[in-house]
Amino acid sequence: MSVLQRFPRLNNLWMDAKHRISHRLARREQSFSREFSIDDPRPVVVVVIDSLRVDHVSEFGYERPTTPTLDGVDAAAFPNAKAPAPWTFPSVPSILSGRYPHNHGGCFDTDPRDLSSEQFPNKPAPEVPMLPDLLSAAGYETAMVTAIPMAERAVGDRFDTVSVKYTDAEERVETAIDWLRGRDQPFLHLQLGDPHAPLDIPDRHRETFDVPDIEGVEDWRFRETTDGEGFEAYRDARTRAYDASIRGSDDALGGLFGVLPDDAVVVVCSDHGEALWDHPELERELNEDPRGYYATDHGHSVLGELTDVPLWIRAPGVCGDTEKVSLIDIAPTVLTAIGAKGTLEVDGTPLQGDTRQRPLPVLSEETGYGYNQRAVWVGDEKGVSIPETGQERRFDLNEDPCELDPRKGLNSSLKSAFLKFDFGEESGGKKMEVDDATKDRLEELGYLE
Repeated sequence: MSVLQRFPRLNNLWMDAKHRISHRLARREQSFSREFSIDDPRPVVVVVIDSLRVDHVSEFGYERPTTPTLDGVDAAAFPNAKAPAPWTFPSVPSILSGRYPHNHGGCFDTDPRDLSSEQFPNKPAPEVPMLPDLLSAAGYETAMVTAIPMAERAVGDRFDTVSVKYTDAEERVETAIDWLRGRDQPFLHLQLGDPHAPLDIPDRHRETFDVPDIEGVEDWRFRETTDGEGFEAYRDARTRAYDASIRGSDDALGGLFGVLPDDAVVVVCSDHGEALWDHPELERELNEDPRGYYATDHGHSVLGELTDVPLWIRAPGVCGDTEKVSLIDIAPTVLTAIGAKGTLEVDGTPLQGDTRQRPLPVLSEETGYGYNQRAVWVGDEKGVSIPETGQERRFDLNEDPCELDPRKGLNSSLKSAFLKFDFGEESGGKKMEVDDATKDRLEELGYLE
C-alpha cells in the first residue's frame, strides 16, 4: 500500500487529478467533426447506480425499503429493462451509444476472457458516436462524474470534463450538483458505486436494515463454494449490507432531483445487476470462471440477476411500460426528447413509441470471465448461448421467472432471434489503458487478482 492510500481523502484528490490529466491527453486524440443540431435543447442527466439489480428495488416489489426516493420520482418506470452486458465496461458505452457491445466494439478480442489476469478489452471504436459527442457538437457542456473507474476507462474521453473519485454517493452527487450549477445546457453522466463491492454502507442504514457485524460483509466471502460453516448467516448479512448501500445511493439522489429544472431529461438506471448466490450450480455447468468464483459479483454470466435492471426516464412522450426494453434504448430516447436532427445508426428504439415494435430482439452479451455468453428474449422465453462451447439453455420466464428450471437447447424462435444479429468480427478501438494506481483500485473492486 502506498503512503497516499493510507490517507483516503488525499489519495482521492491525487487520483482525480491524475484522471483529469490523462483525460486531457486523451481528448487531444478525439476528432468528432459531425454536425449535429437539436430543436428542443434541455438539460440532460443520466444517473447510473452501479450493480443495482431490479428485484432489490422497493418500487418493483422488494420487501425492504431500499429506494424510497426513486419510488416517488416523477418519471416513467420500466421494471422489465435488460442490461446489454453484465459489467460496466461494455454496458456504459451501450447506454451512451444505443448500440450493443458487438456493434460499438468495447469488447474482448479473445475467448475465453480473463479480466482478472489483466487481459483488458478494446475500447469502443472511436468512429461510433455517443451522446456526449453528439450533444457537445450541438453546443452542450458535457461531464462525467463517477466513482467507478471502469466507466471512465471506457468512455471518459468522450466528455469535456471528468471527475473520478472512489467515494460514496453523497460526495459524488455533491460534485455533480456543483458542476451543474449555472450551466444552461449541460449533459451529465453520474455513476454511483455504493452497491459495487466493496460496498459503501451508511452507518445510519446498518441499523435500518439490521446489518450484523460479520467479517467481510462489505466485500465477498464464499465465492468458490457455499459449503462451510456460517454461509447462510453471511449470505443474509451480505444481502442486508447490499440493500443498505442501495439506500445510501437513493438518499443522495434526493438532493440531485431537488435542483434539476422541470424541463430536464432525466434517466436513472443500473448498468448491470449483482449475483448473490442465485445460480452456483448452473453457472458451473455453463462456464468455467478462471478465478474459480461462482454466483457472486458480476461480469461472468447473462442470468437474470445480472441482466435484469431498473430504468426510470423523465422525458416528453415517455410513459412507463412493463414490456421488455433495453438500456440501448436510452440514447435514442434522449435524442428524440430533445428534437435531434439527422440520422444515427443505433440498435435501440426510442421509448416514446410502441416498445413492442422493435427492429431487433433484446440482447445481452460480452462477459469478462470465461467464455463469452449471449442471452436473448422472445416473448416469455429467454435463451442463453455460449458459441465457443455450444452450450445452450432456454427458460420459460412465465412459469420460471427466477430461471431455476433450465431446459437444454434452443427452440426455433430463440434460434431465429440470435440469427437476426450480425456478430461477425468484433472490432473496437485501442486496448483499455490502465495505470498502476487504477489497477490497484480495480483489484479492490474485484476485477483483478
